[in-house]
Amino acid sequence: MKSLLRCSYSARAFLLKSRASSSQTTGTNKEESPLKRLLDDASSFGDVSNLEPELRWATEPYARVIADEPVKRVDPRETTVLLFPGQGSHHVGMGKRLLDLPAARELYELASNVVGWDVARVCTEGPDDELERRQQVCVLVTALAALERVRDERPGALERVRAAAGFSVGEVAALVFADALSFEGALRFVELRAAAAEAAAAERAGGTLMLWLAPDARLGDALRRARDHAAECGVAAPVCAVAAYMHAGCKAVAGDEAALRWLRAHGAAWGVRRAAPVRGAALHSPLMARAADALREALRHIQVRAPRLRVVSCVDAQALRDATHTRRQLARQALRPLRWEQALHALYARPRAEPQPLTLALGPAAALRSTLRLVNARAWDASLQIDV
Repeated sequence: MKSLLRCSYSARAFLLKSRASSSQTTGTNKEESPLKRLLDDASSFGDVSNLEPELRWATEPYARVIADEPVKRVDPRETTVLLFPGQGSHHVGMGKRLLDLPAARELYELASNVVGWDVARVCTEGPDDELERRQQVCVLVTALAALERVRDERPGALERVRAAAGFSVGEVAALVFADALSFEGALRFVELRAAAAEAAAAERAGGTLMLWLAPDARLGDALRRARDHAAECGVAAPVCAVAAYMHAGCKAVAGDEAALRWLRAHGAAWGVRRAAPVRGAALHSPLMARAADALREALRHIQVRAPRLRVVSCVDAQALRDATHTRRQLARQALRPLRWEQALHALYARPRAEPQPLTLALGPAAALRSTLRLVNARAWDASLQIDV
């Protein structure tokens, strides 16, 4: 497998194209930007119905999520799985361990020329509020730059990659590695993704809570009661729903502020052991319907190819099949809950006696590997954290 940079077109051509694109999309009248038009054309908030029963994914037997069988069986110990982190894993100083690698430095430089600001500086120096605002791009670039550290320290590992998955924006990074998205296309999509989420949040405030649950927790009842409370406070069609299935004892919940306040105050009666707010918008919930519309339109204008290796989607824990399927799932991800626990089960489904592949959890942070330990301890035993 060639370097990510060498798989792309040359740096010079890339920079020329980036500057040309910037000159076309940047003008003195910000009201006429493509993003503004996309958001203006997006549908207004409505009641996004959930066709699944409450918490079906939390209780459905994992045996029903069946991994695709490869055409040719190989020893799993001779294969590699990549896990890409999502937003929320960022911290000031990430990427410092990568800047001594020429290919990683060049990747940061190319990203900076596309987005128009110094990505490496924001990652390594902050300040915190700027990194928070630009975290999606920063996490995407840092995760891909971490591959250059893998190439430097374990040159054969990337040649043996057979599958990948990414948490939230990490799925975009996985698709860049799988050659389904170009690096420049991924950067522009992620920038629009962040702006669309911010615009949706400005229209209807919401948030996210990380919940740690007792084994007998009645989360479905608690979520319904939280929505009832929000309705009593005057919220129309209130939202309070699972936004991410992390592992059996941990779920992220997103929704209207009134519902989340009630859940923090009263959730203990339903088995919520701890609730911690997550900074940012109510991602992966129906409150992001407007953002999903904008992303769906944007994806019509971004080149997407069929992934050249198995990428398991967080939307339904199934492998992305082709370009059309990939576009659809990327747009759906904004308002659908992340099935991260189920995606991990799909990645590592194999007979108990069979060994697990080498897993490389790419930085920043170590949350993905920590979650893997709680979902599949045998896969965790064969995993490594690539620090950045």
